Amino acid sequence: MVYIILWCKDINAGVNMIQFGIFLALGGVVGALLRQHKKGKVVINRAALPNSEVENKGGMSFAKNSADNNKVFDDVDELNHYQKVALYTFALSAASSWFYPPVRLICFPLLGYNTYHFYHTIRNSDKVNQRSPMTVFEGIGVVGSLLTGSIVAGSLLLLFVFGSRKLLLNAGNIANNIGFSDPFKPRYARVWVMRNGAEIDLAVSEVIESDIIILRAGEIVVIEGEVLSGEGNISQFSLHKKMKIISKQKGDRVYPFTQLESGTLQVKML
Repeated sequence: MVYIILWCKDINAGVNMIQFGIFLALGGVVGALLRQHKKGKVVINRAALPNSEVENKGGMSFAKNSADNNKVFDDVDELNHYQKVALYTFALSAASSWFYPPVRLICFPLLGYNTYHFYHTIRNSDKVNQRSPMTVFEGIGVVGSLLTGSIVAGSLLLLFVFGSRKLLLNAGNIANNIGFSDPFKPRYARVWVMRNGAEIDLAVSEVIESDIIILRAGEIVVIEGEVLSGEGNISQFSLHKKMKIISKQKGDRVYPFTQLESGTLQVKML
């Protein structure tokens, strides 16, 4: 009888822990929604809109208010962020299992945060990917790990989910912006750098932290960096398996194998 009572207490404690974990995970979902709201901005892609949807003001083109205007989903930038969060979650969950169990409390919000972004990633993918058996398996695995409190398994699965899609985007950028036979050409290993008031052509390996890299329309981005000044439009592969134009300005990041379609950017390598 005593054993039965203790067993019931253990079950109740486990249920309460799972409920508490779900509550913490919901906090992460709220954080993801706040981030999405903060980053939200309208895509103005004149090429994708019929003439009736575009009006000219002062020589500039603007998209009229339309239900077709969606918030920007910068596929490359977003997946890079999600992958980093998944890596941190995996590292913390492993640390909680091996060294310090209370760290586990930090993992639940991070897992909830990335679980929402997993849903958002699928929502911004092409229809075939949304309905594929692999996506269904991933969804069951992510939700199941969250409900059962399997943080290590959930974070590892999300790391795979975002990492595999990021590789897909890199392959798409190479195929569409460069071509699979060209990435090894010497010109893609060099950049124009502003140094001592003059622009010089340097190998990427020679760039130092204080250098400012100059990118002009038509050039391929060969480094990951942060925009220090300027504005431009970057052509990059999307989860819809089509090319997408993303505007870049101060504070935004640029990624390798994408192409600057218009404008000029001054970039610091990360």
